[in-house]
Amino acid sequence: MSKKRNLTKEKIILASLEVLQKHGIQKLSMRKVAEAMNVQAPAIYWHFKNKQDLLQGLASYMSSQIELPDSTLSWQEKARIIAIRSHDMMREIPDGAEIMMKTVPVDIHRLTLIDCLFRAFSDAGFSEDQTLALCNLIDNYVTGIALDETSQDRTLSEVGPDKIHGLFASMFEREDTQNLKVLPAMKKHAASGNRFDLNFLFGLDVIIAGAEKLLASNEGV
Repeated sequence: MSKKRNLTKEKIILASLEVLQKHGIQKLSMRKVAEAMNVQAPAIYWHFKNKQDLLQGLASYMSSQIELPDSTLSWQEKARIIAIRSHDMMREIPDGAEIMMKTVPVDIHRLTLIDCLFRAFSDAGFSEDQTLALCNLIDNYVTGIALDETSQDRTLSEVGPDKIHGLFASMFEREDTQNLKVLPAMKKHAASGNRFDLNFLFGLDVIIAGAEKLLASNEGV
């Protein structure tokens, strides 16, 4: 049996993840995936029409790996779990956040994830418009945070921790910054290192707390 016949979409997706790990999304191509699998590029095109189609497959794979929360949990817990697990997946997969941003939510795995979040808000008593807006808000927050974290990681790798530390140290000592109220907090934050997880959870809690107030106002009408 030829290698072309042995190829499956699943195998191509896994090979694409390896290419992402080595080269990043900008250099991901059908040719590089074919080289990683030791096949000719046309064999890849048999399963995926182009790079965009491949990215759609990667987004679907990522969504399929996110375990849905227990149906008996509160809407707050469901929203929190979906957001955290989605964020973790985007951080685990190289350029995962960018993959999600560059693709359209039309596959069943991603739609099921969205539907689970939609049902959590809808069943809690939010209106349809509020429910859809909350789903979009959480999706934008999770993807945006993961994208920013990935960007900061890349900057740290390219510039180097010593250079970045030097830039901050110089900034803290400059005369024109001494009256800034934010400076002590920035010093403390810089000394404690990146607090990606804590910052992400804080923002998520703020969103959920705001949703709770919105729901309470709905019930009071």
